[in-house]
Amino acid sequence: MLRELKSSTAERCYTMMDNLRTAANSVVLKIIFGIIIVSFILTGVSGYLIGGGKNYAAKVNGQEIGRGQFENAVASERNRMQQQLGDQFSELAANENYMKTMRQQVLNRLIDESLLDQYARELGLSISDEQVKQAIFQTQAFQTNGKFDNQRFSGIVAQMGMTTDQYAQALRNQLTTQQLINAIAGTDFMLPGESDQLAALVSQQAGWSAKRPST
Repeated sequence: MLRELKSSTAERCYTMMDNLRTAANSVVLKIIFGIIIVSFILTGVSGYLIGGGKNYAAKVNGQEIGRGQFENAVASERNRMQQQLGDQFSELAANENYMKTMRQQVLNRLIDESLLDQYARELGLSISDEQVKQAIFQTQAFQTNGKFDNQRFSGIVAQMGMTTDQYAQALRNQLTTQQLINAIAGTDFMLPGESDQLAALVSQQAGWSAKRPST
């Protein structure tokens, strides 16, 4: 019964993270990526480089995505799909093309997160350790009798196939994404004069595209 409860809670946490990720499909975020691509092209910064035989899976404008980081992300995604699909995932996992596609999707997500992180830094946006901690503390799934329960937190995150540090980093990435969306949408996060600059970049971004590396 306890195991079933933990699994159910882990699924709710997956849902929470997925809800945060839905912003990635929004028109606003697509505009952000258009801006990012244009800004990097205009400044002559190199794009994506696949790691090949090196110790990184990809390099995004000089920032490495380590192979260990990539494989951990793949393992977490496998665990997430196993939680959602159960025995059906075992059949999918036996399909080489499916697993190749899944690995590519994971790498694309890591690249997107790296781009967002870089652009957030350009805008002077950041999510502090304290903000991440408070977001975790306030998550009801990690509470017992209305108070944060570290043991419960660790157990649920383990059910998700992640370490607590990996979960915190994933949450930081999602909060950064939301902060960027707020900035583009014209909330208090928008820096003085940034709106005109972003609009100008958006108007220039038509026709530009970035090639993703394949795993």
